[in-house]
Amino acid sequence: MAQESPRADIVKHYRLDTCFREGSVGHTISSPSTHKEEWRRAQVIGRGGFSVVHLEHGPKNRVRAVKVIDKTTFSPALDLTRELAIMGFLTEHRVSLFVQFLGWFENSEKLYIAMEYFEKDDLRRHLSERMSVPTAKLLAGQLLEGLDIMHRNGIAHRDIKPELGAEHIRSFPLPFHVKLGDFGVSKRISAHTMLRTRISSRSYSAPEILGALDSSLATSEYTHAVDIWSLGCVIFEILTGKVLFPVEFCVWHFCNGKAGSMLEPLKEEMREEGGFEFVGGMLSTEPMGRPSAVEALCDPWLKVPEIRRVEEGGDMLAVR
Repeated sequence: MAQESPRADIVKHYRLDTCFREGSVGHTISSPSTHKEEWRRAQVIGRGGFSVVHLEHGPKNRVRAVKVIDKTTFSPALDLTRELAIMGFLTEHRVSLFVQFLGWFENSEKLYIAMEYFEKDDLRRHLSERMSVPTAKLLAGQLLEGLDIMHRNGIAHRDIKPELGAEHIRSFPLPFHVKLGDFGVSKRISAHTMLRTRISSRSYSAPEILGALDSSLATSEYTHAVDIWSLGCVIFEILTGKVLFPVEFCVWHFCNGKAGSMLEPLKEEMREEGGFEFVGGMLSTEPMGRPSAVEALCDPWLKVPEIRRVEEGGDMLAVR
């Protein structure tokens, strides 16, 4: 008998034995002992292009977020298990850095992905004013640790952004904790492959995704260096209170000699030596000019004692 692939094995491991009821679902859980759980659907807490996210209440006052994907909108040939495999892999590696994957189930029309629920929700919904520099460093360090694990295991996130919601940025009292989530467009790559699909949110998309480095290419080739660019855009925003690229055309301006003027708000905010260079390096128009996640983590600007420590008891947010 042929052995299952590691990907198939991890997807199978997280499948939940499920009975569908009106307004709720029941799961039969076999570990550590067999028992049944009922989860009741509550309000919608998020929407995406092809999915909706519900809050669900379970036993012992537990809550979870459940992403519901309408399978009828996709081609039957499309493999929807990629996201499940990546979530399972990352949850087992470092649950402190990634939104925890709690399992999945399906019926003939929909795929359901159960995840850790954040009462504070995603980062963007809490951004109402600029963050302090120490808080921005903490956030950058945590997200770079997550990206380092993903990239070392050949996974590109491809859609890093604060979720759309609020327009500005709020300062957080330290400590707080952020996690990477939403791996719907994440993909495994190797040293011998390049990515081509033109996806991700335009305000946070790297020039090579948008074709801004070579306008003769309908879709440029790119690597996981696109994640570093996107994180640079997020850090710029939390430090300045401004979206660096409110429309796609701004990226073309940036790549054609306007970078200096467009980064001026960051320079005005960065009184501390090395901060402007740190963010500017992540926003190099040439992918090879950007640091890797581990190189960025070693940057002197991040080297303060609290950056690498996962704090307990503080606000926890998802970055997707």
